[in-house]
Amino acid sequence: MAKIQTTTDYRISVVIGTFNRPDSVLGLLEQLVDIRDVPIEVLVFDQSSKENYSVSSSLFPKQENFHLLRLEKPNTCRYLNMGWQYAKAPIVLYLDDDVTITSETLNAHIRHYDKKSLLGVAGRVVNDGEQISKNSQVGKVLFCGAVITKNFSFTEPLYVDYPYGCNMSFKKAALEEVGGFDEKLKPPIYAYNEVDLGYRITKKWKNSIIFEPHALVYHHQIKQGGTRFYNQKYIQKTTDYNYGYFLGKNFNFAQNIVCLIRRIPYQIVKEANSIWEILSGFMYAKSVRTR
Repeated sequence: MAKIQTTTDYRISVVIGTFNRPDSVLGLLEQLVDIRDVPIEVLVFDQSSKENYSVSSSLFPKQENFHLLRLEKPNTCRYLNMGWQYAKAPIVLYLDDDVTITSETLNAHIRHYDKKSLLGVAGRVVNDGEQISKNSQVGKVLFCGAVITKNFSFTEPLYVDYPYGCNMSFKKAALEEVGGFDEKLKPPIYAYNEVDLGYRITKKWKNSIIFEPHALVYHHQIKQGGTRFYNQKYIQKTTDYNYGYFLGKNFNFAQNIVCLIRRIPYQIVKEANSIWEILSGFMYAKSVRTR
């Protein structure tokens, strides 16, 4: 794996994307400003309107390790890639702007990287109003992609195939090695970006991403700002497309047949309207792979 030179003593770079939620991101930054036990760098990528960016900019912490960067055109995968490319620390932690961390969150991420074989940490996520999961199939890609489980509120550590996007960290060198996040995914929410990245890493290096319950965030899923204002039918269409793209990109045809056999009964009964979009994304992925 490539070794990336770092220019500071930062242990971890915290990357946050925000989109028209100045109150949320400023609340998270207040928590990060108070961290004293570990040297951190904070990179905030603001994709908001000029008005909301102005609010965030005027109240942004005046500290040399906190940086605010402006993206005029929202693009989740783009800012995720800019995050690790700009980061000065060897570990990159991604947080959503509408999470609350605990006193243990950052250190629980960091301590796993003393083990050379660990390339990523999937932090625990408890969404507001969510019932705590007792299912140990956390962050799994099963039957060649036919079943993708979440269960990130589970309480025991274990290896996973991918993390929850609002609370995930990686070695910067691993992100560089696999080429980072896939910017071919469709907006507006660029669904499956963390599934795709995590699966590519764990396929290349088995048991390299661990789920750590102490790396906890409370995810508030704020209703205003973010991608909430997009048409939900459009979001669903692009999500289905990205799922098909993920299947076509990461699995060969023999594996796709396994997936089809396992998936098709559910798809026909529960989500028949999604078939065309899934197929479109799948065919695009296959065409890209054969070029």
